[in-house]
Amino acid sequence: MPTDHLTYQLSYRFPIAVVRLTGELTGTSTRPAHTALVETLMEEPTSVVVDLSGVTRADEAGLALFPAMGKLAREWPGARLLLCGLTPGVTAALPESGWVSVYDTLADALAAASTDPVPQRVHRFLEPTVAAPRVAREMATHAWWDWNLPGGPSSAQILASELVTNGVRHARTPLSFSMTLRDGRIRLSVQDWAAIPVRLRSPTESDLQGRGLIVVGAIAARWGSVPLGDGKVVWAELAVPPDPEREG
Repeated sequence: MPTDHLTYQLSYRFPIAVVRLTGELTGTSTRPAHTALVETLMEEPTSVVVDLSGVTRADEAGLALFPAMGKLAREWPGARLLLCGLTPGVTAALPESGWVSVYDTLADALAAASTDPVPQRVHRFLEPTVAAPRVAREMATHAWWDWNLPGGPSSAQILASELVTNGVRHARTPLSFSMTLRDGRIRLSVQDWAAIPVRLRSPTESDLQGRGLIVVGAIAARWGSVPLGDGKVVWAELAVPPDPEREG
């Protein structure tokens, strides 16, 4: 996967992904690094470690990729971005950011990443059919009870149904549905392989469709979309409801 200046190598050690960059990381050669990070995020790791020990030169424009990708990774899939192996020159050019962590060696970064708990997760590929939303609702229901969450799964059921329905109607590609429990948050996400961007519609009273993401926005604590190569992920997040028995 060479370019004029930079190459990358991926090593998946789920739940930790490792990206090794080699060459010059500048404002004109960031595409391979961006591609590598997008590919790793599609695997939904808990952490992404970027080994920069093979980078011989970097400028601020090239290194600005990492704060942006670190912020994106936190939004979805909730992963940390860790950098390691930086030379003094690369360290000096790295923008200050709260979205990335820096370690001296790959071993140090892997040791830090290994402390992140592996979230509970259900996942399934779905065909874009009228049956897909029902399957997603059932998965959300079973996951809720399997994880012993308090209250009922109605909000998760609605989000699962609306997100998948949106993918079926507009992307019309195979879908990847997942529901993850991490740090007191429930994240539901649907990945598709259509380059069509997400658009929040403003339906009239007579429109029978177009309200799905409005419903998502009303129910979810947060929601958003992440472009991924030829497709995207649309995600929504719920806070785990308080447990009445524990509060009592």
